[in-house]
Amino acid sequence: MKIVIADDDQNLLAMLVPHLEYLGHTVLLAVNGAEFLSKITENTADLLVSDINLPVFDGIELYRKTRELPAYAAVPFILWSGIEMEKGAAAAAKDSRLRFLKKPFSLAVLKTVMDDLVNTPLFGDNDHPGGAPLKF
Repeated sequence: MKIVIADDDQNLLAMLVPHLEYLGHTVLLAVNGAEFLSKITENTADLLVSDINLPVFDGIELYRKTRELPAYAAVPFILWSGIEMEKGAAAAAKDSRLRFLKKPFSLAVLKTVMDDLVNTPLFGDNDHPGGAPLKF
């Protein structure tokens, strides 16, 4: 899976990126919202991740701008923050394809959230003749 991450915390990225690459993912990094938007327009991403506290514009604004792009209207998105818990939780409550993580988090928690988010169906149980949700 190709993952684009916007975060300026070098310590977090030094731990996270090698782990994600070990799991077989391709990771592209951005240090601010403008660079993130540039990365996702130049590349096709399967998962989008952003810190809420970013230079240029924050992760909430970045999330909104991303959702306005037709190619990314429903792509799984993770927001995280060690400070802006209320903003992150409120945004995640409104979008089934968005999750919020409070920093610090473990790699195991991140993997669980990624697996859950990527396997969340876009539509409800009624879309499958057997009643089971469709997995994308």
